[in-house]
Amino acid sequence: MTITNKSVQVGVGVLIMHAQKVLVGKRIGSHGANTWQLAGGHLDFGEEFAECAIREGLEETGLTLDPASVEFVTANNNVMPSIDRHYVTIFVAANVLGDTKPKIMEPLKCEGWEWVTLEQLVDNNGPYRPLFSPLAKMIEEHDLKALFAKST
Repeated sequence: MTITNKSVQVGVGVLIMHAQKVLVGKRIGSHGANTWQLAGGHLDFGEEFAECAIREGLEETGLTLDPASVEFVTANNNVMPSIDRHYVTIFVAANVLGDTKPKIMEPLKCEGWEWVTLEQLVDNNGPYRPLFSPLAKMIEEHDLKALFAKST
């Protein structure tokens, strides 16, 4: 499939980790509405993946992430013809520093945040469905067991 005169955007999805759980939120008001997502957003020009993850984590959840814990997990390619978008999504993981109670910082974009286990995240029949397409693809392509096992 070729889309002409379009640009590919780069998104960063953040696996915010704490006590062997990851933070997910329910999207509202934009593409992927009513799907479960990670915190994240667009990579700014000149920004490192870790910088984007820390910034987006704070902007969306109010949580402070440990810069020393940020690590690249994987990346995937997401062509979304139904909404005329194409993203490359970079996934990074990071542990929370301090308070672990997330806040709804962008109420027009996120209904709420919940800490979930790996089992809940990968359960196709569980309450955290549907998943935002880049997250669903990442889970399908990447084994997250080791990542969850080492989260603090």
